[in-house]
Amino acid sequence: MQGTLVLTILTVQSSYLREMEEPLSNDSGPPDTIQWWIAPTGSWRIRTYAIDYDIHTHSVGNADNLKELALKNAQEHYGDVIQSQHVIELADCLDGNETARAFRAAGLEPRVEIAAGRFAFWKPDEGRYHTQSQPK
Repeated sequence: MQGTLVLTILTVQSSYLREMEEPLSNDSGPPDTIQWWIAPTGSWRIRTYAIDYDIHTHSVGNADNLKELALKNAQEHYGDVIQSQHVIELADCLDGNETARAFRAAGLEPRVEIAAGRFAFWKPDEGRYHTQSQPK
């Protein structure tokens, strides 16, 4: 499974269920993320909410400019709370060695979860992310 992960790490952690957001501190846990998985088989927007380990996914189809759109969209909507942005190219995210090299080159731990046949996403810690709420 090959693709590009556009990863935006935020300086906040939030709960969609409880409609709350708080600044990230050293002892408060993982950050929220916005991620775009862009692949020949389909592309996805992935939003993680760290407090509840909640995840929202949305299939976005394919377009030539998704990488630029993902970076621009994050800047427009989350610019004041962006910690970092990364574009990680994965020739085969099922190859653990290649994936580890790509994430370590970006200064990140290689914690990648794969939703079979759909997308791959990065986890800021070892928590189990699963859908717990539906976007309004």
